[in-house]
Amino acid sequence: MTDKDFIKNEYLPKLKGKILYVGVMQNYNLHEFVNSPPWGPHSSFETLDMDPNVSKGMSPYKHYTCDFLDFKNEYKYDHISLHGLWGNGFVFKNTKHDRETSSRKLTKIIIDSINKAHNMLNIGGTLQIGPNTNRVNDIYNYMINQNLYKTIYRISRGEWKADDNHKTFRNECGNCIFWGEKISNNTFGYKKTDLWGKSIETVGLL
Repeated sequence: MTDKDFIKNEYLPKLKGKILYVGVMQNYNLHEFVNSPPWGPHSSFETLDMDPNVSKGMSPYKHYTCDFLDFKNEYKYDHISLHGLWGNGFVFKNTKHDRETSSRKLTKIIIDSINKAHNMLNIGGTLQIGPNTNRVNDIYNYMINQNLYKTIYRISRGEWKADDNHKTFRNECGNCIFWGEKISNNTFGYKKTDLWGKSIETVGLL
């Protein structure tokens, strides 16, 4: 199943209540879902993107233009999607210092974003994140193990691949999707400061 198929056929049709979809993807065009979901027009579907030039895919009812971390919500949501937020803008450079600086910066953004979404979400609501580097799986494991969320849908892809000798090795550019139901208002207290640590090589997050 492609990411687009998952979003349009598995994820969006199951949502009811107040929805915040962060990271508008213009080629996904969500207008069909917003205007004609199975239960009628969805005026509670809101979108957010930091790009002021976005021209498609945003909600015709309410759209915010800002960085998600700067967003001031006036109420809690039943569903929040952080879909494809942490990718092409972060490319790790050749020097050890640049890699460490970039990976720590990206780790903080990811943790802060998930923490913010967790605090904005109602109990029984859902949080959907991805596709992102498989390094984020460690956070998803924490969310499940701490009984903050229970899994609705989860997939990791491209984590292993074969070399020319048909041996398998870990591919750090693999990606994953997580969709879970919030079951606790307990604090999201994930503490790791660098998801990549010493194992990171010179890669771009795709």
